Amino acid sequence: MSNKKTLKKVFAYIGHYRIHVIMSLIFAALSVGMTLYLPILIGKAIDLIVAKGLVEFSGIIDILIKIGILVGLTSLCQWLMNILNNKVTYLVVKDIRETAFDKITNLPLSYLDSHQHGDIISRIVTDVDQFADGLLLGFSQLFTGLLSILGTLLFMLSVNIKITFVVVLITPISLLV
Repeated sequence: MSNKKTLKKVFAYIGHYRIHVIMSLIFAALSVGMTLYLPILIGKAIDLIVAKGLVEFSGIIDILIKIGILVGLTSLCQWLMNILNNKVTYLVVKDIRETAFDKITNLPLSYLDSHQHGDIISRIVTDVDQFADGLLLGFSQLFTGLLSILGTLLFMLSVNIKITFVVVLITPISLLV
């Protein structure tokens, strides 16, 4: 079976749980956004330290409270995203197992007699478990990884386009030379 057909089948199974995937993406985006906002708050706190003896403690305390809330919300979003990813993975794997076992029940007896009793079941269980591990890892890392890269790039562009251009385009070229 080609990779395109396999991906189509996987996406067909995942498509049944579209709302869970969308919610997971939303929580991933919120998590990444808050994670990227954290250094801005830290920078503002550092700006309140003018010199030795000239520190605006009230402003720093306000920023530390914001940082604490932000970290808590980020953790909550990541936790909810992981719960949704686990649920989608569990449901997709359940559907795949049901499909596989339905196909086994429709196999001719001659095929079943020519193979060891536990061989077919063992292969299905092992393959589906490996698929589940990959799917769960893929969901978590794909969503947060892509959104982190995109968010960082947008943040860099909002701060300074010229420096973003240097970092994104020129620095990798200089590393190759």
